[in-house]
Amino acid sequence: MSGPVMNSLPLLTPEDYFRLNILGDPQISPDGAHVAFLRMRADVEQDIVGSEVCVLSRASGELRELGAGGQPRWSADGQALAFVRAAGAQAEIALWNAATADLSSLALLPDSPQGLAWSPDGSRIAFVMHVPPTAAETAAAATRPPPAWHALRTPSWAAAPTRSSKLIQRAEGVDAELPEGQWQVFLLDVASRNVRQFTFDDFDHGGPAVEITKLSLAGRISWAPDGRHFVMSMQRNVPEPGPVKAEAILDSDVYEFDTRDGSVKRLTRFGGAVCRATLSPDGRWIAFVGFRNERRSFHTNIVHVVPREGGEPRALPHPLGLEIHQEIHWLPDSSGLLALYPHEGAGCLARVDLAGQWSLLSRELGNSGGSGYVLYGKQISVSRDGEVAYLRGSATQTDEVALLSADGMRSQTLTSEGAWLAERAVAPVEMLWLDTPRPMQGWLLRPPGVPADERLPLIVWLHGGPYLAWCGNFAVIPQLWAARGYAVLMLNPPGSLGYGEDYTHQLHHDFPSARDLVINEAVDLAVARGGIDPARVFLVGESAGGVLTSWLIGHTERYKAAAVVYGVMDWTSVVLTQDRVDYYPHYWLPAPPWEPGMQAHYWAHSPLSRVGHVRTPTMVLCGERDWRTPISQSQMYYSALKLCGVDAALVSFPDNNHGLERHPSHYLELVEQVDEWFQRHDR
Repeated sequence: MSGPVMNSLPLLTPEDYFRLNILGDPQISPDGAHVAFLRMRADVEQDIVGSEVCVLSRASGELRELGAGGQPRWSADGQALAFVRAAGAQAEIALWNAATADLSSLALLPDSPQGLAWSPDGSRIAFVMHVPPTAAETAAAATRPPPAWHALRTPSWAAAPTRSSKLIQRAEGVDAELPEGQWQVFLLDVASRNVRQFTFDDFDHGGPAVEITKLSLAGRISWAPDGRHFVMSMQRNVPEPGPVKAEAILDSDVYEFDTRDGSVKRLTRFGGAVCRATLSPDGRWIAFVGFRNERRSFHTNIVHVVPREGGEPRALPHPLGLEIHQEIHWLPDSSGLLALYPHEGAGCLARVDLAGQWSLLSRELGNSGGSGYVLYGKQISVSRDGEVAYLRGSATQTDEVALLSADGMRSQTLTSEGAWLAERAVAPVEMLWLDTPRPMQGWLLRPPGVPADERLPLIVWLHGGPYLAWCGNFAVIPQLWAARGYAVLMLNPPGSLGYGEDYTHQLHHDFPSARDLVINEAVDLAVARGGIDPARVFLVGESAGGVLTSWLIGHTERYKAAAVVYGVMDWTSVVLTQDRVDYYPHYWLPAPPWEPGMQAHYWAHSPLSRVGHVRTPTMVLCGERDWRTPISQSQMYYSALKLCGVDAALVSFPDNNHGLERHPSHYLELVEQVDEWFQRHDR
């Protein structure tokens, strides 16, 4: 394969991945004097992605590195920063003093806390943490005493079998089986450093089991101004016996907790998903993101507000019907909220008042720094003066921490963590609108320094979700492919976020389908623009993009070779083996597979049904600890390809999850394996 024309700068290499600093969770102090953020980078020695807490002083410009940790959160006066870090086998809540720069320990904990939230007077920090069942509870749950022969056990015996009666056994991104017990709320007294458990009921107040695709049904604690009460959105309904009721899977509401007497008050009866409830600074209103449950495969998240005393929530929908990110923040004067949403590949920050009037403040919010997904994992914060700390993205370097004035008229970039990328020849990114029946947006990368009329091999790179979306900001994988001489086309096909409800709702109980063959049309339109060799077009997609890749090659021989990255091949088997066995058969599909007519429906939308038509050389890749699209899906598709005589290869990644994010070496191996496969079939 011919490489790019060299210029004065070296090309990006896989080794450069270990130089990338991916920033996250920018937290401006309430007084505006400091900004804390996370710096995430690949550790070349440990082969993991580590996170460290940094604090930038705005007055002096001094950057302090506080060490490994996460969840930086400021006290209301801006004088103290709490964050979580590891302490051997335990977890620790650490405290940094802004006046003295001293770092101390507030509490050692048996498990990692989540959702740190300072009380308004700075005297307490609330958080959620897993509480395992006691020995007495475990013994009480046993149906009978252990048999006598168990006393013969020696250290050489195999591990004992595990037993569970829980429906949800795993959560994507969590390596082990979900433990028994619940996630409860704790209160830490800052002065005495005493930690006490506040809730003791049978509900999860946070933790991985409350995360359902794009929804966080619990985990955020929002204090009232009185310092006595806090609110949370969560599920507190006792499951009814019998078959799982589909509506109950997402049924959540806002609850108020009284820290003095321990009472819990239900404030809403919403009839749908309620996420990340937060109290206004004046204590009069509660806002949350969510939707009324219509049993759709995708629901558009909308901002809602409800009076503090409870009542009927009022929707503040975006006028373009755009999906609102869960990261909402009240304006300091309680007149409205700051919200994030994707729009045509841009990460947008907007203000919405209590009358539902929206004002755009910025379209510069980045992606996750490396993936290419717009707004993926994005967070913001706001000071008492209304300044907003956010992450600003660009096509040529990773995100930087920036500040936006309250009126949105002035912005300032505070960090330069990605400035070294100016020493590399980064592939330019061209935004395209392709004239398919409904115009499809995409981004084309060409190797640096290559003339526009030189015909190149093309990699078509399809995103996951399917309700995610690419943007035109810097992304590692397509940049590395471009550095090796490929043009890379990133498409946002039907279902992608940022184009209105009609675009996403096309996939309702109909994914994949004949509609998705429009991707082939979009590829041909991009090739017809010139600079691409039409005989050297390759196809690769991850997750839902892997579904589309296997679906497309089952309908066309258009592509010279393909790579299916952790996709779903058979809906019947996957909905009963993935992590959310409660959610997918009731929402992504019309009904569980044993209901009348469902076997035909499931099979008609399974790429495995088209494997007999595949002629494209295909590589299949998956992590062995992928709970969202289990590796069994990849294994069955690979076996079927081989049985059908297709040139195929299977690449499995040990000790890795969905997204191959656990180990940097595996993330880079994705680039290598796909490149090697395509080069092999480009002769």
